[in-house]
Amino acid sequence: MIEAIVSMVIIGTAALPIMLLISQSLDQLTRVAEANARAAAIESALAIIDPVNPALTPSGEIDMGDVSFTWDSEVLVPPNETVQPGTGLVGFFVSFHSVEVEFIKESLPWFSFSTRKVGYTKIQTGNPFGAISQ
Repeated sequence: MIEAIVSMVIIGTAALPIMLLISQSLDQLTRVAEANARAAAIESALAIIDPVNPALTPSGEIDMGDVSFTWDSEVLVPPNETVQPGTGLVGFFVSFHSVEVEFIKESLPWFSFSTRKVGYTKIQTGNPFGAISQ
């Protein structure tokens, strides 16, 4: 009987580090899976908001199924106030924006990130000399 108890203690002592290793490995796998999901969500959001012009659409929301995201932009550099001949952008007011993107997963905030985008507004309709047309 004593031999059985001693052998069970030895087996338990040997199994404890193995169980801790398995637990830590599962925690790390969970964190890696979460990081991969976030990276995929960021990549999708960047692809979706790439054509968005923050000067015309400063905020919005897109539902992607179980995950949705919203964006709000803030002007960092206001648009030029006059036509800029020689810049290649004669027909546009150009501004620079900071865009904050927030992800919502299962109706709860998940994470957010910031990016910068160029906003533009067309100010010319067919006049090659840069005059503002109404």
